[in-house]
Amino acid sequence: PYDAASSIRLVNPTQIAAYWANGCIPKDIYVTRDFKTNRPTIVAIFNREETREYFDKWCKHELT
Repeated sequence: PYDAASSIRLVNPTQIAAYWANGCIPKDIYVTRDFKTNRPTIVAIFNREETREYFDKWCKHELT
């Protein structure tokens, strides 16, 4: 279980993989449909506080 207010949703598979590969484990993963294309897409739920460091590195292109 997770609290929606303290969670973030990521849909970029490269970003999801980078977070996960570096130790930030998703709280949930599910498949939904993209609103614009109606294609299936993966959504990963992460804890907002746990991702701060990863997001900073992601923005600086330092997360591999």
